[in-house]
Amino acid sequence: MSRGQLEEVVLALPIAKADALFAKLDMLLPEKPRSYTGLRVWGDEPADDIQVSFDDEFIEEIQVRFDAADLSLPLVGGVCDVARQLDCVFATPEGAIIQPSREAVVRTVLQSDAAHFVREPQGFIEKAVRLDQEDR
Repeated sequence: MSRGQLEEVVLALPIAKADALFAKLDMLLPEKPRSYTGLRVWGDEPADDIQVSFDDEFIEEIQVRFDAADLSLPLVGGVCDVARQLDCVFATPEGAIIQPSREAVVRTVLQSDAAHFVREPQGFIEKAVRLDQEDR
């Protein structure tokens, strides 16, 4: 799926499911104080976090970020459980579709740029610089 196609996908879960979803997310991570109408955030943005965007009718988007430096298997499992209950899949920023299983999510995280950076920051940066020079 291309990035453009991914951006056209609308989650559109009925807002009636919000209370049940929020209760499940409360069990996974602490909720941050609300600063915007239509957005609730659990966790801590530099590490693990879950962001839910919604309006009066629909839950429009659920964004999950796992800390590649300290991957929490219980959190991955809990988020996968929630996704399966909502009959959802995950999509990476590049458009790859990931089934909501702990194994698939962990594999995807471990193969991500973030995990490569965590394992070898200098090598990651050198590769990025080399690729930028090749693109010129």
